[in-house]
Amino acid sequence: MSDEQQSIHGSTSEKAAHQHTRVVKQRRLTTPFEALKMLLPIAAAVISYGITMSLPNVYPEGYEMSYWPAFLIIMPCIYAVFMVIAWFVPAIRNRLVNWSYLFAAVFFLLELLDILTLKTGYLLLPFAPSPDRILMAIPNNVDQYIENFCASMLLLGEGVFWGLVSGFLTGLLMGWSKIANYWFAPALKVIGPVPSAAWLPIAVVLMPTAHLAGVLLIAVSIWFPLALMMSSAIRSTDTRKIDAARVMGASEPYILFHVALPAAVPNIFDALFMGLSSSFGALIISEQLGVKAGLGWYINWASSWGEYYKVFATVGLFIIIFYALINILFKVRDRVMKWQQSTVRW
Repeated sequence: MSDEQQSIHGSTSEKAAHQHTRVVKQRRLTTPFEALKMLLPIAAAVISYGITMSLPNVYPEGYEMSYWPAFLIIMPCIYAVFMVIAWFVPAIRNRLVNWSYLFAAVFFLLELLDILTLKTGYLLLPFAPSPDRILMAIPNNVDQYIENFCASMLLLGEGVFWGLVSGFLTGLLMGWSKIANYWFAPALKVIGPVPSAAWLPIAVVLMPTAHLAGVLLIAVSIWFPLALMMSSAIRSTDTRKIDAARVMGASEPYILFHVALPAAVPNIFDALFMGLSSSFGALIISEQLGVKAGLGWYINWASSWGEYYKVFATVGLFIIIFYALINILFKVRDRVMKWQQSTVRW
């Protein structure tokens, strides 16, 4: 065996040994330090439970808690189940170890709110409800929340759909056709940067119903970033790939859909991230137009009656929904584009 072959063989063996070591390290059990870190949220919940049960309820006087103590018992139990799984699953363990301080801080902050409201009356009702009143909002009004949730998701879905269709077509035409870019670019530059709230009175005038006006506002928030980034990505396609496809006899539509469009996929997902984030604000704004249902409408209705605990609960529900939708988008992106790291991390 020559020196060169021996060098190659040695390098291959070192790589294999390194990969084996990394796999073994990844599959190891939880260390004591990691276990202590994962126990922090449970300890925070136990401390919070002890504080809330030991201090008297003074504002309002005689108030009996029902949901907050149960929350401090149920959530640590659910967390403990994941903790047991994480003991043997590295992916879950890494997440719990990383988020342990955050989870513990959430329990302490919620208990601080409980102290400032129910235990001392430092923050006054109805503007600052206690965690117990916030938690009771959804269980005591399940039918209303389901109805308004479905209405909001329907409005958001319609707006996102038409925003995707219009943004995709506009970006495709602007990126490939100089004539289309000449006519569409001024409209994109004038309409796109304007916030959705500014288009509120115009949407009411243009559309026959409040629902369609809301769809228009959401669609515009998706249309602008998608059209802008998609057209820019198509125009920036490597000309060598396009020339090579033409030399091989490919037609213009084939080059557009098999060369330019795949190159624009990373920019499309980044545009969807920005557009979806903007659409959430447009959704809340659009539900102030006179619609009869929706979580944004419910916030306005509850605040007008002074039921701010429902406002806090609805905002928390919004946070969960929007966080889940953004995560789904990035999961789809990671699966579609396994070969490339996203420029936007979530």
